[in-house]
Amino acid sequence: MGGRSVVAATLVAAALVLGAVPAAAAVSAGSPGSGGDGTRRVALGDSWAAGTAAGGVEAASGPCRRSPLAYPALLARAAGETAWTSRACASASGGGGNGQFSSLSDATEVVTATVGADATGLGALGAACSSAGTPARCDEAAGRFDQALRALPGSLDAALTDIRRRAPRAAVTFTGYPLLAEGTACPAGAADAARATRLDDAVNRLDTVLAERVAAAGMRFVDVRPAFAGHGVCGQAPWLTSLTEGEALLAGGPTADGHALGVLPALAAAAPMPTPAPTTTATPTTPTAPAASPAPPADGRAAPGLFPG
Repeated sequence: MGGRSVVAATLVAAALVLGAVPAAAAVSAGSPGSGGDGTRRVALGDSWAAGTAAGGVEAASGPCRRSPLAYPALLARAAGETAWTSRACASASGGGGNGQFSSLSDATEVVTATVGADATGLGALGAACSSAGTPARCDEAAGRFDQALRALPGSLDAALTDIRRRAPRAAVTFTGYPLLAEGTACPAGAADAARATRLDDAVNRLDTVLAERVAAAGMRFVDVRPAFAGHGVCGQAPWLTSLTEGEALLAGGPTADGHALGVLPALAAAAPMPTPAPTTTATPTTPTAPAASPAPPADGRAAPGLFPG
């Protein structure tokens, strides 16, 4: 089977796992990076979900910088989906509310999301700890990452609660992040083995937080690290962008191959998503107190929105 056929088969398999159309559906000729104004399938997230580092960014997507090479667009293409939209945004830095959620509704059936890297400054950490950085810059970026990671659970819990409230019937899948350095230093990657380990540890801790909070919300988390194995920044065939060139936000972001050959196979291999429980409510015998708001981050800061756009 040729490379293009393998990708097409993976696209269809991933689309089926994510609750798309029947297997007989054909892969359509193309799909814009942002979709339309449909609400059946909605993509959320940061620059990784927007596909900003993959190239081919659509001017119409403005500062969100969405690409038709991103995995949400590829999935919609595989499904022959017409009622879909991507609200993923490269400006998802954790400080602008959850404006992306305005596309969610009772009619939404499938939600995909990737979020956390932009909000914690993972790309900036990669750039600072790269061969173009310095030990001092790496230390400073690591401190900022650690602080942001401590705030992430509160922000994420609030966002997950809001997603379920707005889209009670939707099957929701979050994808994690691949190891950037895979323990290896190189000119395009980490400056040395110690900083390579530091980068990989940051990704592992971020993925752990995401997996735990998403599972606690009754949603599905897909670990993409196995699918990207051997294709980190220093791999012979990297699926991640250089840590030393271009914008720090996008350092180590997935290329077009990363979306098509890394994220999609991970989604295709994942177990089918559980169907959300019916939202029927029994008649209470006593007054019920309003649901408590999510706990604030451990460091006392207010939980910011993760999905602006």
